[in-house]
Amino acid sequence: MSRSWVQISAGRGPIEVRRFVARLAERMEALCEERGLAVVDVTLHGDENAPASVEILVEGDARSCLEGELGTHALVERSAGRGKAARKRWFAGVAVHAAGADAGAGEGEGVGVDLGELEISACRASGPGGQHVNKTLSAVRIHHRPSGITVRVADERSQRANVRRGVERIAERLAERAARRVAEGEAARWSEHDRIVRGEPVRTYRVGRKSALVVAEGR
Repeated sequence: MSRSWVQISAGRGPIEVRRFVARLAERMEALCEERGLAVVDVTLHGDENAPASVEILVEGDARSCLEGELGTHALVERSAGRGKAARKRWFAGVAVHAAGADAGAGEGEGVGVDLGELEISACRASGPGGQHVNKTLSAVRIHHRPSGITVRVADERSQRANVRRGVERIAERLAERAARRVAEGEAARWSEHDRIVRGEPVRTYRVGRKSALVVAEGR
């Protein structure tokens, strides 16, 4: 089952926004469970009562289950620490990002290599190695269909050893590609801190009893 991070972020907002993030994260966690997502764990970045962001790791189709919740959320509340003329609308963002191995999904990559996804053919070795190497079909060409990666290996004298070495190299290339995708996913997650758009929120809240968030009418 696929895993995703549900990220609730204050962007570069002040303390009021971070407090909103803490309450919004509680709502989003409850909503995830209500809509059939399995909550694996919750990570807070910063003070527990006023975090800069909260990440909820879930299993399931998060984008589909949280349709209508992704985007900017607004809280209408006066701050006790500011004057009456100060702003009273605070904005936080909710986004979904693939987690871990799922960040590289879509091209068939995995931790291992499925031999059934390989096309292996013999070919003549070229380059240095002596007369024996040039006269035998010890070299191999291995194509990994899902990713499109192809390697040619002639390091070893036996064809079996070259196949083994080729499979190892494909696994290394797949791991490198997956690592790059994970790094790009991490960068995308953190870039959300700077991409909270004010105006046209997907949800607007007021504060109800016991400081609970209440969705305002029409939202």
